[in-house]
Amino acid sequence: MVTRPTSIVALVVSAGAVALAILAGPGCSIDTRSDAYACDPGCPSDRVCVDGWCVSRDGGTATDGRTVDAAIDAPACPAQCDSCAAGTCTINCDNGGACSAPVLCPPGWSCRVECTGSGSCQGGVRCAPGEACTINCDGPGSCTGEIQCGTGRCDVTCGGTNSCAGGTNCSTSCQCDTQCAPTACAGGNNCPGPAQCEQSGECTSQSGVCRSC
Repeated sequence: MVTRPTSIVALVVSAGAVALAILAGPGCSIDTRSDAYACDPGCPSDRVCVDGWCVSRDGGTATDGRTVDAAIDAPACPAQCDSCAAGTCTINCDNGGACSAPVLCPPGWSCRVECTGSGSCQGGVRCAPGEACTINCDGPGSCTGEIQCGTGRCDVTCGGTNSCAGGTNCSTSCQCDTQCAPTACAGGNNCPGPAQCEQSGECTSQSGVCRSC
């Protein structure tokens, strides 16, 4: 009985299976993203953080030519935003006197503005029409300019000493809530809807007439 041909065939088949396993194995586990483009600890000046990855402000590719996964389906982060995630633009005004000109939230984006620096956001904040807006004026003397909410939901916290001197206007918002420290909100709050949407000078949203979104 001749056995050599059969042995050779078995050897060839076995070697082929091993080769396929080697090729298939790494291919299923390769992650083309590089840790060099993770947002932590921060992004370079020509990039913004989008869903945890530093991407070009125009949604371009990494310097080594590889497209960052998070930027494939995400819209380009507007220039005035420090970071963008899940449709929300975050603007950080964390240095003393930062954002002296009016802070303009970009159209089509929910907006979060952090006025934590002393005297920051002196020009006030203007929310985009129809978009949700969250504004934190925690820096001393921050938000001396008027906060102008749009027609979307608006949440304003004036926690800094003498913050929000220009007041908050959310008269057209579908829902508005304000929180003012004892020395804050000298400019008052212009709340939406009926009188029950304002309590002790604060705007408050309730089910029904004070909340339509």
